[in-house]
Amino acid sequence: MLTKQKLFKFIGIGTFLFILLFILSVTALYFSVKWGAFGQIPDKEILADIRHQTASRVYSTDRKLMGVYFAENRTNTRLEQINPQFIEALLAIEDIRFYEHNGVDRRSLMRVLVRSILLRQDAGGGSTLTQQLAKNLYPRQSASRLGLVISKFREIIIAKKLESIYSKEEILELYLNTVTFGEETFGLEAGSRRFFNTTPANLTLTQSATLAGMLKGTTSHNPRLYPERAKTRRNLVISQMKKYDYISAEKAEKAREQPLGLMYRSDTHTEGIAPYFRQHLRSELQKLLESTPALDGNIYNLYTDGLKIVTTIDSRLQKAADKAVKKHLTTLQKQFDLHWTSSDLFIQNKVLLDRMWKVSEHYEKLTEKGLSEEKINQIRHTKTPMLIHTHEGMVEKELSPDDSIRHYLSFLHAGFFAIDANDGAVRAWTGGSNYRFFQYDHVKSKRQTGSAFKPFVYAAALQNGVQPCDYYRNVQTVYEAYQGWRPQNISNEYGGRYSVQASLAKSINTIAVELLMQNGFKPVEDLVRQAGITSDIPAKPSLALGANSANLLEMVQAYSVFASEGKALTPYYIESIYNSDGQLIYDFSNHSEEKYVLETEIAQTMTKMLQKVVDEGTANALRNRFQLSGDIAGKTGTSQNNADGWFVGYTPELVFGSWVGGSLPFIRFRSSSLGSGSRTALPICGYFLQDLANHPEYNNKSIFFSGNEYIGLNTDCEAYREERFVDRFRDFFRGDSERTERRELEEEKPRRRLIDRIRGR
Repeated sequence: MLTKQKLFKFIGIGTFLFILLFILSVTALYFSVKWGAFGQIPDKEILADIRHQTASRVYSTDRKLMGVYFAENRTNTRLEQINPQFIEALLAIEDIRFYEHNGVDRRSLMRVLVRSILLRQDAGGGSTLTQQLAKNLYPRQSASRLGLVISKFREIIIAKKLESIYSKEEILELYLNTVTFGEETFGLEAGSRRFFNTTPANLTLTQSATLAGMLKGTTSHNPRLYPERAKTRRNLVISQMKKYDYISAEKAEKAREQPLGLMYRSDTHTEGIAPYFRQHLRSELQKLLESTPALDGNIYNLYTDGLKIVTTIDSRLQKAADKAVKKHLTTLQKQFDLHWTSSDLFIQNKVLLDRMWKVSEHYEKLTEKGLSEEKINQIRHTKTPMLIHTHEGMVEKELSPDDSIRHYLSFLHAGFFAIDANDGAVRAWTGGSNYRFFQYDHVKSKRQTGSAFKPFVYAAALQNGVQPCDYYRNVQTVYEAYQGWRPQNISNEYGGRYSVQASLAKSINTIAVELLMQNGFKPVEDLVRQAGITSDIPAKPSLALGANSANLLEMVQAYSVFASEGKALTPYYIESIYNSDGQLIYDFSNHSEEKYVLETEIAQTMTKMLQKVVDEGTANALRNRFQLSGDIAGKTGTSQNNADGWFVGYTPELVFGSWVGGSLPFIRFRSSSLGSGSRTALPICGYFLQDLANHPEYNNKSIFFSGNEYIGLNTDCEAYREERFVDRFRDFFRGDSERTERRELEEEKPRRRLIDRIRGR
């Protein structure tokens, strides 16, 4: 039988052997990790060349941050650009002995080892900032207890190497550019912008404490998700700062009483300035970087190389465009919904509703549950509370799933696009009212142009010798060669004679078609191709009324020929690109050569005529309703059955256009009094131009040209004349009051230059 003395001796030997075995095991495990038994340890050469994946940032021409492209949302910052209070908050809560250890805090390390191995508890904490940097650079691969210990040893080994390569300040800088704040946000710069919309240099004490406190758990202490928990953690950081004499007791007490003051800003691609534009820019940048070497000869990656992309977008004009689209669509949608209150918009489109229902996620879930079609149909028409998107934001309503489909299908959409009238720089690009919900870009969507296309018919006619003060009869003509097609005026009024310029201002369809048929299709096609329209141009009389389809990009570019006195402008949207070191790697200052596609005399004449549209014609609301002064030219457009509304116009500084319509052609107003382009699209440009009064360089006070600068054709004539007796006499003997002719497309007339016409050649 063991005596008490022998028992103690046995326990002592056992404890000694256990401790010895423990030490030998830990030592063996440590050296196994160091020698690569559990994965290669990076050498000093690799660690001396640390490169982070860095987000590329997009800026406006006035240097406002528009958004980022990233694999990891990270922007590097230098230590001297960080408020020292953040560094103090970080050290107080994470590593108070940072400047004393060589990468490993032995006291904390022993605590972690004992808790992990002996007590079999979560190791938690204990890592120095250098070890955390090692973890950020080489993330842990296993969550098991043994895996955590191996990871700790890897981090210790890497931390020691880092300390031998970098200074303490360099380690801090590396750490602050790798640390995550959750939500795919990496680095203090991105974290500061995400949660407080500021820079590291401008962080306040409370903001610094909040961000430092998040590092213990980026989800559990996220101030957006768990504000109370985040505030408690922030106050702990403040107490630690007081404990280590970084701040006074009075300052700490005052800081603890402050609210979180969250100013959350999402950096997703759906947020920020001009998201529709940035999505278009993304694909263009990828093509550029893949196909064209930079000035330094290198190939760059848009998502990882931290590029700075300066665009031509003016953030002030972009804001004005977004505001104008939202303001007008909010009002117009209410008018549209009221317009269809007494009728069913979808009465002839039930098949579409059924198809949309059967491809919906809701229907798919119901069928997966094995419900019968009868039960599914009952659910489809059962009203329940639901959140729906409107132009004014999210609203809760009692709707059935079928009502929801109807709601989103009947949404009105809009696009707005503006370029500089001098060089084609893109200044504003709004593809819709809300990119988060509607990502289809209506700057690039092709829709029927309506009367917005007429100026090209008139310009081609002027090139072929027609004068602004020539008079044409406002009578209907049947074009038998084109299935007996007969153009109608929107007012359905006929008679009398209009000058060419007045027929454009009043948008007289019969005369526009007459001009096209008189001068031929080819001159029109040649002009619009050179002006920038690449979409199909149908060779039929209805082309004069905009039976063709085009997008805002094409239409605004084409109108710029008039604004720039005949010069074809190519829209461009990148000014320059810099690498992460600030070196210029792409320069687009010389983006294009001047190319004239229209005689200056004709371009100036068209500007005079399009000014009449604004001053006296279909775009007169810009003067009356919006009280705009200064020179403005432009043309409204309405497609068949009021499906599309257009206004394309220009001032001496800008060329711009807006389109409004539904996602499908049957989403439309029933009457032209409500659905014409002057009512649906023009107000967006009106609001936009009103906003420009706040910006001196775009205040609409300038003029196109002074009297002695005008070298165009004579436009000084009356708009309307009664029909001549001889015209009525001819109609009488034709036996009808409507002119009916069998019109074939005449042989194209050769185009004569203005100087040749003057000389009588």
